[in-house]
Amino acid sequence: MSNNKRLLLTITTLLLCLSAVVAAGQKESGVAETPTITLATADNTYGLSTDAELQGAITALIESKTGTKINPIIPPLASYTDKLATLVNSGDIPDLFVVAQAMTKIPTMVAREQILDLTDYIKNSPALSKLDPNLFKDLQIDGKTYFVPYNYPKSKAIFIRKDLMEQYGVKLSNTPTTEEFRTEMAKFVGKGIIPFNFPKWVDNFQFFYNSFGAWGGVYLQDGVFVDGFQTQEMKNALAYLRQLYVDGILNQEFITTENSGMREKTYTGQAASSIDYVTNYINYVQNTTAANKYTEMHLVYKIVGPEGFGGSLNEATQTAFVVSSKTKYPDAAVKVLETIVTDPEVYPAFFGIGLEGKHYTLDANRNIVPTAKAANSGYKYTLNYLSDSFIDIDINNLAFALTPALEQGLPKQIEHIKAMAGNLGPNHAADVPVGVSIAYDRVAPSIKSTRESIATKIIVGTVSLEQGMAEYENFWKSINGPKILEELNATR
Repeated sequence: MSNNKRLLLTITTLLLCLSAVVAAGQKESGVAETPTITLATADNTYGLSTDAELQGAITALIESKTGTKINPIIPPLASYTDKLATLVNSGDIPDLFVVAQAMTKIPTMVAREQILDLTDYIKNSPALSKLDPNLFKDLQIDGKTYFVPYNYPKSKAIFIRKDLMEQYGVKLSNTPTTEEFRTEMAKFVGKGIIPFNFPKWVDNFQFFYNSFGAWGGVYLQDGVFVDGFQTQEMKNALAYLRQLYVDGILNQEFITTENSGMREKTYTGQAASSIDYVTNYINYVQNTTAANKYTEMHLVYKIVGPEGFGGSLNEATQTAFVVSSKTKYPDAAVKVLETIVTDPEVYPAFFGIGLEGKHYTLDANRNIVPTAKAANSGYKYTLNYLSDSFIDIDINNLAFALTPALEQGLPKQIEHIKAMAGNLGPNHAADVPVGVSIAYDRVAPSIKSTRESIATKIIVGTVSLEQGMAEYENFWKSINGPKILEELNATR
């Protein structure tokens, strides 16, 4: 071997050794590689665009704020649930992901040890620890928190057109009694309009069940599991709803009414009222205006029953972020979660309007104008984050202009969301632990469908209250309901 070759080999060996020493020194000194986080969410977030470059701009913003490397998984909203189920069931669980139908799915994931207990992470986070504790109370499991919501709980109120209230002399507060509601709403009957339009989704009747202290389903009552459908409180609630139907107040065709049809009739004045999400107040402002039937809406937050019970239809946490129990970087995953939910720059970009210069520009009047790339990728910005997020946003000092309808409706929507916080009804959807009664887990869907079917038949008069309750009792015995309750209560 020549001297030059020996010298080159010696130098190369020394450089390799030096690199190894430096790398070892970095490892010993605590200099770690950048954590990589897999983030899964549907494309109705992430800047509301399907364009890879625009989604990449959102990723880059989050990475710059958190010091992480993010691998996003962003399937279409319609296929997100199936995609997530495939990932979870295969064991390839994303580090951080969004869960829909959180009240039922999160307890199952906890029972399967798929998601991380976030109690201490929330407590130790300067931003997350400031969130209202009430946001977590309906879905705590054994006193622990496994999720972080990204907006206020979804709740429903009864929207009543103020113009029709004035026309027919209807006077109701935001929290009337059951008798006041029935008496005043009867003034709309026979006037050529639907007094109270209601959709075919029977679970919305929980709004009225709350007025009588009833719950549609198996739940904890004074520390004991009971079947809420077989209680005197439920009988009282169904009798009241039946009376609203007989009086002509409740939409006589509610069993075939879609949400879209319910809203459209209220927008256009064909119906005096409907039940809807409080966060949809802006939609009523915009759509009554578009229909040349503009009116302010009066909201009934709850109807107080004879025993003082009452509360809005509280869907609690419907969508939330969770962290995989298998993640290699729990601290980094929580940091990304915290940033998405609480950062005043990231949240609007992620959930609402995207990034200026990428997703939109502002015209001379400060109106939001989608860029060509955004428009071609299905981008359609939303401003719901201005009222739904946990971020304190000054709507009078925005970088962009609001339409006149939004200027008028948005403060009202914010007002109603805040007022609803003190009028929420209960939510017992997560009361029953998963896996303690295999029999219950198997028949829970049929319990729900059967009680909703029988409730509908009682309300429209296909069967009497007594006949309906007898039919349900026979069903309950057929699934060995008493044994199910025994199994559930054995865990208490």
